[in-house]
Amino acid sequence: MKKIILGLLIFSIYSIAGKYDKVRISPNTSYIYVYHKGKAVKVHRIQDIKHKLVGEYTKLYRPKQYIQPVKITRKIKTIGEIELLKFMEDKSNSKQGIVIDLREKYQYLEESIPSSSNIPFGIKDKPEKLEKVLSIFGAKRDANGKLDTSEALDIAFYCDGLWSNKSAIIINKFIDLGYPINKLYYYRGGFQMWKILGLTTVSNN
Repeated sequence: MKKIILGLLIFSIYSIAGKYDKVRISPNTSYIYVYHKGKAVKVHRIQDIKHKLVGEYTKLYRPKQYIQPVKITRKIKTIGEIELLKFMEDKSNSKQGIVIDLREKYQYLEESIPSSSNIPFGIKDKPEKLEKVLSIFGAKRDANGKLDTSEALDIAFYCDGLWSNKSAIIINKFIDLGYPINKLYYYRGGFQMWKILGLTTVSNN
């Protein structure tokens, strides 16, 4: 009986995994689970091999937007999709880190990367709101105005795509405010690259 139950369990696991094996994330990974707004979300790639990208993120022409360099500064970690997925699985799921979407609120509400929270780019010009965000990230000022970052979260920022400079500007803003450089991550590909690779997105409406 135990062998039968074990066999059924193994069959069940492989059956579920098999549904996501047509287009894998990496040779050893078909999907991961992350938490978004308190619910578990399975992150995988679109399995339809004929799927084509449509909508806003198919556009090539971006007025006054230029290809961004891979590195913002020497010390900021630039990450790709595999590293972001690992960040989501290890840091976001354990609440040691947070993924931040810097796009406009309406864009985030429509669709975002799972586990991400929205802080619109316009916050860069609002010092009081920036201070509140620092507090949310675990960095708080003492009575003398010194920033205590002993409990600061790891943060992975993303914006629209390889052509958008929003992440670079915001990351530099947080560096100027005293946030630890070693806790800041730059997902350069942004939402466009996430969409191009057919990775799972969520609606926040």
